[in-house]
Amino acid sequence: MQQLIDSNPVKGDPVALRARLAEDGYLFFRGLLPVDDVTGVRTEVASALDQAGWLAPGSTADAPLPTGDAVREGQPGYFDAYVGIQRSQTFHELAHHPAIVEVMGELFGEPLLVHPRKIARTSLPQDDEYTRPHQDYRLIQGTVDTLTCWIPLGDCPASLGSLQMLQGSHQRGLVEADPGKGPGGLQVEVDEDHPDWRTTDYRAGDAIVFTSLTVHGALRNNADRLRFSADFRYQSALAPVLVHSLDPHYF
Repeated sequence: MQQLIDSNPVKGDPVALRARLAEDGYLFFRGLLPVDDVTGVRTEVASALDQAGWLAPGSTADAPLPTGDAVREGQPGYFDAYVGIQRSQTFHELAHHPAIVEVMGELFGEPLLVHPRKIARTSLPQDDEYTRPHQDYRLIQGTVDTLTCWIPLGDCPASLGSLQMLQGSHQRGLVEADPGKGPGGLQVEVDEDHPDWRTTDYRAGDAIVFTSLTVHGALRNNADRLRFSADFRYQSALAPVLVHSLDPHYF
C-alpha cells in the first residue's frame, strides 16, 4: 500500500489545495495540530472510558488496555462510556481549532459551518468488525460538498488500525452501498488490493481531510490496546445541511 501524500507544501494556497482535493479526494497534513492539544483530548477520552470501567488497571492514556466491559460501538453498555466523551468540552473544541478552521476557510472560501455532530471513535483491539470501505455522503447527506477531518488522538501506526484512502475514488460519484460491519453500517465493493489505496503511520497532530464521496475505511486494529480518533465535519454555511447533523452524535 502506498503512502499518503503530505499536503503541507501547498497549505496556504487555496487554489492549489482545492486542485489537489479535486484530484486525489483527500488532503493529508503531517503535524497540522499542536501535539499537546491532541494529547489533552486523548487524556479526557481515556478518563471518560476509565470511569466507565473500560480500562484495565495500570493503563495510561498512551496505552489504554481494555477490560471486558469495553464493547463495540452500539452494543449494550457502549453509551455509558460514550456519553462521558460527548460531555468533554475539550473534545468539542478540537473541531474548532484555528489550524483546522484555517484550512477549511481556504477550501470553502465562504462562511464556515462546523457540524455540531462531533464523532469520537474507539476501536477495539483484535476486532474483526472494523470500519469497511465506504463513502460518507449516504450518512451525512445535506450537501455533497461536506468535508470530513479525521484526527488520530495520538500516534496511530497501521498496526493500530489507521485510516486508509482510495485515492481518486470520489471521481466515480456516489456508488452502490451494501450493509457492512463496523461504525456506519455501510460498505462499498472495492478491490482491497487496488494500487490506489493509501495510508500512513499517523502521529499525534496529524489530520486528514476528505470529501463525502472519497472511499475510505479503517485497517484492523492488530494491537493490544484501544485506538482513539475523531471525525469532524465542515461545510459552507450557505449550503443545505441535514438536521441531524446539528445534534450531538447519537442524540
